[in-house]
Amino acid sequence: MRLAKETIWFTTKTLSFAVLVLLILFTVVTITGSALPDNEGSGQLDSESTVEYVLDAGHHHLGDGIKPELMPVDAEGTVYTKIFVLDRIDGDTARITLTTKSVVPTDNAGIGLFYDHVYVNGNKVGKLNDYIEAKEQDNIPRSVTIYFSTKLLYSGENTITISSGCNADRSDYDDFEFFDLRLEIITESKYQYSENVQPPLRSIWSYSIGGYRNTPLPVVSESGEVIFYTSSQVDPDTPWGKQTINAIDARNGQLVWSHETGGSFELHNYVAYADGLVFASDFRNIYAFGDNALEWKFNLKPYQGEYISAPEVRPIVYNNTVYTTIYNAGKVLAIDAKTGALKWIYSFGPEQEPLDKEYRISYDSTIPAASKGIVVLIEQVEYRENIMPVAIEPGMEDPNELTVEYIEYNGEDIPIEPETESPNVPTPDIRIFTQVFALNASNGEEIWNYSINGVSSLYGKTPFIDNDLVYFGLEDKIVARTLGTGRTIWNADVSWPHIYAVGDGKVFASAGSDVVALDAYDGSLVWKSQGSSGPLSVYGGLVYVGIFGNENLLVLDGNTGEQVWKGGKTFGQEVSQPVLSHGKLYMSASDSRLYAFEHGDPGNQDIYASLVGYLPLFAIAAMLVLLIVFMRKIENKSLALGSWLLALAVVLFLSNIIMLEYIPEAGWGMGLLLFMTLPVIFVAGILLLAYGMWQKRKMKRSDNN
Repeated sequence: MRLAKETIWFTTKTLSFAVLVLLILFTVVTITGSALPDNEGSGQLDSESTVEYVLDAGHHHLGDGIKPELMPVDAEGTVYTKIFVLDRIDGDTARITLTTKSVVPTDNAGIGLFYDHVYVNGNKVGKLNDYIEAKEQDNIPRSVTIYFSTKLLYSGENTITISSGCNADRSDYDDFEFFDLRLEIITESKYQYSENVQPPLRSIWSYSIGGYRNTPLPVVSESGEVIFYTSSQVDPDTPWGKQTINAIDARNGQLVWSHETGGSFELHNYVAYADGLVFASDFRNIYAFGDNALEWKFNLKPYQGEYISAPEVRPIVYNNTVYTTIYNAGKVLAIDAKTGALKWIYSFGPEQEPLDKEYRISYDSTIPAASKGIVVLIEQVEYRENIMPVAIEPGMEDPNELTVEYIEYNGEDIPIEPETESPNVPTPDIRIFTQVFALNASNGEEIWNYSINGVSSLYGKTPFIDNDLVYFGLEDKIVARTLGTGRTIWNADVSWPHIYAVGDGKVFASAGSDVVALDAYDGSLVWKSQGSSGPLSVYGGLVYVGIFGNENLLVLDGNTGEQVWKGGKTFGQEVSQPVLSHGKLYMSASDSRLYAFEHGDPGNQDIYASLVGYLPLFAIAAMLVLLIVFMRKIENKSLALGSWLLALAVVLFLSNIIMLEYIPEAGWGMGLLLFMTLPVIFVAGILLLAYGMWQKRKMKRSDNN
């Protein structure tokens, strides 16, 4: 009995020491930096204490025309500048407030002209168009508040400049009125609100969005206060999950609201936001959610194709209308964004339908782009020959022939196409036709179309509209055409192009493993950055690239392509396209978390992320050191090794649990491997411990004799 107690006491001390090792490692990892804490914000704006300056209470009319409804009636010019003097600057956050009238609303597709920018000492801090929700409201006075960092202000003379936006050839300017221009400095703000997203960048919060390797594109509200995404949650009452639209606070990553769709199909990751509504879709419906509840639901079933596979829906919102393609049904729908009523429907007409054989038709299409009253998209029609079965007499069956299986759908037996083909079955004839369409946004009438010699997938080939031109990448080319007529302006040879942004006179795209910038007006190569490519965004003269690997953000100079900064470590390997809004950068990672970054020194954040990822390896290393000590100090090697293996199993289990809390995708790699080996380690430890106890008893008897 005494021997058993001694053994239990020894094993308990070993386990306690092992757990202590793990706790020390985790504590060191934690205190190396408060990086990437779950749902930890950097503070909220305290606007109770402000210093206010009335800069200009008068009415001003910017533009190039005459509008009787504005004050004054005649435009004063296209640029307004106010010079003011500050004696001192107490606080880290400032805001400009003014009231506007007749400002052109921002193009909700993310493209367009007539942007009325606001500058502080030559630094762009925002545009007035972002605060206009709908075109029919642009004659209503609107209160505008633009936040920025006081680092842009000087003690002494400062300037605020407001400019009127124009069209591509600068022949027409936006006519609008503003008045009651004020500047407020928040003296006790705890949260620095700035348009500065210059590197270096530090993570300020992360939020679990669920799913496996889930990297949806974050969608930010016009005010920059809320981020939207879709998710699927486990529902014990049904065989499928709960499908939800979620909104989280952009300041701290806290959940604001979550609404269920009530549908049984999983929601697509693609989300659109406009005019206070969030739009999402599954295979059967398009949903529009407000802050409080579902506003409307549009049933897609009557517009789906004849085949069993359900269509993917990818909506955009432009001028109070939701435009969407139905992936495999060959249709474009225009739906009223406020009511959910169908406005018009356009069906792709096969340009060259083969008549010599019987074919099955399938469709592919891009996400539409919309601007200046025109909707542009690319569609693809595939004709696959139907191979008719041949009657075979009994006894003449081919042993290599595949058996066709059926499934029941809506009371009918639907054949399932075999994954492999019989060597005796002829290869079906396949013909693919690709076209670019431009439709009238108001009624769906075709404006122009032209055919392309291309058969590759249309994934990621969304057109972009800028300065009266439409840009798109197909096959190994990027093409620019006029928006109004479809006339070719230029085309450039680019391998595997994926256009992500058009702005500052350049077209920015990934090209295989490279990032390229082309001149938007002649297609010439401006620069190429080789070796690191991925989804990208352009903001403030910089190109932010989401890259694969241990560091997930690459920042390039927009004019030269030279690397400015690299960092932004997350707990995932892959990331979404970065989204920049109101002084922050958001992106989701393959650890199924959404991350928020802002300007600041990252400190030990990247080291912290690496340490957590390798925590099981560090734990094993520490345990190996412990094993060496045990084997040198303890004579009974079996007892020492058995106790050590049991302690190792506990340490690996706990460290893996900690790691999976931060890196869910590790459960399919290192985590799965550890859980498979833990039973072996545990059983071996028990056997060695029992053998060591038997050896100890045997030695005890020998000593007594």
